[in-house]
Amino acid sequence: MTQVQELLECRNSRRVFIKRMTAAGIGAAALSLLEWSPKAMAAAGSPGLLVDAGDFPAAIPGENINIKVLNFALTLEYLEADLYRKALNSAARLPLNRPLASGIGAYKLKRGGGNLSNDAVAAGFEYLAKFAFAEQAHADFLRTAISGLNGTPVQPNPAGYRFAMPLVLNLQGYLTALLPLEQTGVRAYLGALPFLTDLTLATVAAGIFSVEARHTASVKYILDLSPGPQQLPGDLKVIPNYPSPDTLEYYLDPETVVSRVQAYIV
Repeated sequence: MTQVQELLECRNSRRVFIKRMTAAGIGAAALSLLEWSPKAMAAAGSPGLLVDAGDFPAAIPGENINIKVLNFALTLEYLEADLYRKALNSAARLPLNRPLASGIGAYKLKRGGGNLSNDAVAAGFEYLAKFAFAEQAHADFLRTAISGLNGTPVQPNPAGYRFAMPLVLNLQGYLTALLPLEQTGVRAYLGALPFLTDLTLATVAAGIFSVEARHTASVKYILDLSPGPQQLPGDLKVIPNYPSPDTLEYYLDPETVVSRVQAYIV
C-alpha cells in the first residue's frame, strides 16, 4: 500500500496529516478533499463534486451539468483559438481570417519584437505558434468529447471574436493582448472543475487547466513578468488564507467568466 493509499484509507493517518496541514494554513481544505467520496456527496444531495449545479450559468446550454461545463470550456477554447490564430497570422503578415495551417513551420515572424530581447522574440514567437495549435486542439477535443457523450456542442460565435484592447502590431503587443485571456482561461477551468460529476471528465479538465496555466506562465516570462500565480482583482481563493501569495492558483466563478469574456465577443 502506498503512503497516499494509506492516507486515504486510514482515518488515524488522516488526522496526523490534517494537523500538519493545519499548521501550514490549509488543514480545512485538505480535510474536505480527503473526506470526499461520490457516495458521501450523493448522500448530501449534491449533484456535483463540491458545488450545486444550480449555480452554473443558465446561459450555457447542455443536456446535463457535465455537458454544460464542457460547453463552457469549449466556448472559451473557441475564443482563445480564434484570437491566437489571428495574432499568429498578423505576426506572419498573413490575412487575419486565414485558417490555421497544417503545421507550425508554415509561419515565420515578419513583425518587430517591440521591446523584447532577441532571445525573448525567438521564444515568444515559438510560443505564439505552438499555443495557437494547442488551443485549436483543445477545442477539437472538447467538441468530440461532447458529441461522444450524446451532447450538443456549442458553435463558435457567428460574428467572430476580437481583442479586448487595441492591438499593437508587434510580438510584444500580441502577447500582451493575449495574456488577460490566458489568465481568465486558467481561472475559468479551476472555477468550473467542481461542477463536474464525472471523475474522468474532471481529470481531463484538470489536464487542460495545467496546459493553460503553463501558457500563462510562459507568456508572462517572455514579457518579463512574474510567472505567478498572482492574485488579480476579483479573484477567488481555493482556501481563505494562502500560506504565501503564490502557493495555490486563483479562480473565478463561471458567472464572472461569462461576464468578462463578453469584451472579446463581436
